[in-house]
Amino acid sequence: MGNFIYKGEKTKEISFPLGGIGTGCIGLAGNGSLIDWEIFNKPNKGSINGFSHFAVKAETAGKVLDARVLSGDLQPPYTGSLGKPHFNTYGFGPDRGTMAGVPHFRDVEFIGEYPIAKLRFRDDNFPGNVTMTAFNPFIPLNDKDSSIPGAFFEIEVENNSNETISYTICLSVTNPFYDGTAVNTYSSEGDFHYVRLASNKYDSDEPEYGDITVAAQSDNASCQEYWYRGSWFDSLEVFWRQFSEPGRLVKRSYSSAQDLSGNVYSGSDTASLASHIEIAPGQTECLRFIIAWN
Repeated sequence: MGNFIYKGEKTKEISFPLGGIGTGCIGLAGNGSLIDWEIFNKPNKGSINGFSHFAVKAETAGKVLDARVLSGDLQPPYTGSLGKPHFNTYGFGPDRGTMAGVPHFRDVEFIGEYPIAKLRFRDDNFPGNVTMTAFNPFIPLNDKDSSIPGAFFEIEVENNSNETISYTICLSVTNPFYDGTAVNTYSSEGDFHYVRLASNKYDSDEPEYGDITVAAQSDNASCQEYWYRGSWFDSLEVFWRQFSEPGRLVKRSYSSAQDLSGNVYSGSDTASLASHIEIAPGQTECLRFIIAWN
């Protein structure tokens, strides 16, 4: 099978399904965005899950050289909607969850050969070449392990500069439960780090029960269990401002359903898990992430 390579506007209609046999799936868009979250036992085409995305940062000597969302341009039209397809209401512009207003890569090349997808991200202003390989857990003659409810990612970074650079790859995923019921919990075992996004609203025997786990394999990781609980665009603005600063993720946790004003928080909670690695000039390193669901 030859390579199926897509660039520019030809990436617009791609939604590459990631998930095990019979588990539902998450779509990987042609520009690298995470779309079509069909992991809730129902069709969900056209959906996004809050601010779920990958991002990358490069820094050296305590100075950030560049930080970008690991995606390319959002393709037109830009009439937009309220982010919920059943509203059929236009004129609001792109949904904020597309991350279209945050710095991203100028050029993206999508190579799709199911069950493996590869995206190459390039930008003259970013000091490095980034490649994402995303794949399904399909193993011939092994139906059990091929039915793992998960999406698997390898992020490869090549340092094409003449100095050692510290890179951060960050995966942020929004807890689908809201109205103060979300519970995000970080844990680690050796070099395996993970955040469980669950809810305190349902018991395990109720149909609405479920969770999402974000995991990374890394010798150097940091986590932010909760983005800032603000209103309007506050959570994204605070996250991106802090992510664009030198260093690790800023720790933040909430022990109750209240926001900083003491009111019951009515929004959704996003968690971020980051891997940090130093790469010498001309060298390439790979970091691994998983999104799993139940």
